[in-house]
Amino acid sequence: MAAPETNAERRSGSKPGVAKPVIAYVLKGYPRLSETFIINEILLLEQQGHEIHIYALREPGESKIHPNVMRIQAPVNYIPDHFWRGFFELVGSNLQLFANRPLRYWRGFREAAWRSITRSSSSTIKRFVQAGYLVERHLRSSPAAHIHAHFAHGPATTALYAAELAGTDFSFTAHAKDIYVQEEEFLRTKLARARFVVTCTGFNRGTLQKVHDGTPIHRIYHGVDCRHFSPPTKKQRDAAPMLLSVGRLVAKKGFPVLIEAMRLVMERGVDFHWTIVGDGPSRQELALQVEHSGLTDRVTFTGKLAQGAVMDHYAKADCMALACQVQEDGDRDGIPNVLVEAMAMGVPVVSTDISGIPELIDDESTGLLVPSGDSDAMARAVERVFDDSLLAERLSEAGRRKVVGEHDSTTNTRMLGLIFDDVTAAHSLVPAAKPAPRSYSRRPAEENS
Repeated sequence: MAAPETNAERRSGSKPGVAKPVIAYVLKGYPRLSETFIINEILLLEQQGHEIHIYALREPGESKIHPNVMRIQAPVNYIPDHFWRGFFELVGSNLQLFANRPLRYWRGFREAAWRSITRSSSSTIKRFVQAGYLVERHLRSSPAAHIHAHFAHGPATTALYAAELAGTDFSFTAHAKDIYVQEEEFLRTKLARARFVVTCTGFNRGTLQKVHDGTPIHRIYHGVDCRHFSPPTKKQRDAAPMLLSVGRLVAKKGFPVLIEAMRLVMERGVDFHWTIVGDGPSRQELALQVEHSGLTDRVTFTGKLAQGAVMDHYAKADCMALACQVQEDGDRDGIPNVLVEAMAMGVPVVSTDISGIPELIDDESTGLLVPSGDSDAMARAVERVFDDSLLAERLSEAGRRKVVGEHDSTTNTRMLGLIFDDVTAAHSLVPAAKPAPRSYSRRPAEENS
């Protein structure tokens, strides 16, 4: 009688004892609650049969993790991020790699060192040393057919040098700040050497093509599981309209503009309650602005919440608002995932007309758009959603259709999987290796914590 298939064999659809080529995922941190789109992407790729190994540049140390983390089969390894703490591991691995591949190592080291010296920054040589550790400590014993990084700055730098040291190719997904707050010359180098690049908005794609147009750049929207994020069967209504905002409390989210907008709404005699989900360096400053605006009794700061608890707030919300803006250094959002989640759950959304947001929100159709920085326009848009139930219902239904049609995670990740199939097709199937044990042990966050 034939032996039963293992979980890995069922995932890959391959013969017993044979695995698909490995894709090494280089991440800046893992697992991170704010990057659930990466967790979901890896899980869906595994369900499509791809063999993923995760290499993280740091351990985030967060107390809550997404429940899907525990469903991921990929082995997880951490690359030392502090040079002095991991001195002997980093230096020892790099010396061994230099002894094995002196010419290839020297070319990469010389380039990284020169960049660090001429830019008065140690970051490039640090990422090169981490790449050397990754190749010598992990990729020599568990070779990868392809290396893929999330974020165009540090992770992509590590992936670039790891690919050159290992003699393979690499790609990366570019998001937002990592595109706009990075030296253009080095971004051009990464684009030119990458096998392909993925980004999450058409706006980003156009920006990257202006930097370098010789590499395939694929626009693949971040998605949500539209079966999981779906409108509640019965809306949980409070006496006063409920406004919701979800996001890190940082400058590019535009919370000061939104607070001023809601002060105007209050002064016009509109009753409401506003829940702000998230945390960040601006929390105390924002709480003080809320107090000075007379909104203390109407605003609740929840801090970070696990996904299940955030979904409870979506179920109660009458409107979701974000006042995203572009910072002086160019930092901005792409398409905030929380807007996609809210629309999937049938919440009418109001946001600003920057970056990739108009690709998600068709003004007056799938949501309302206002000029960035305009608190009065934001106030009037939120009031319209509160006051006009027919408008709110129309935006809710059209927003849900938009997400189902263009932002379903299964469909969009399948597109990425097909690209990976193309780049790994030249690598023959090899005997399956037993994955290393996971390197973290925390339990997933409770759904309602």
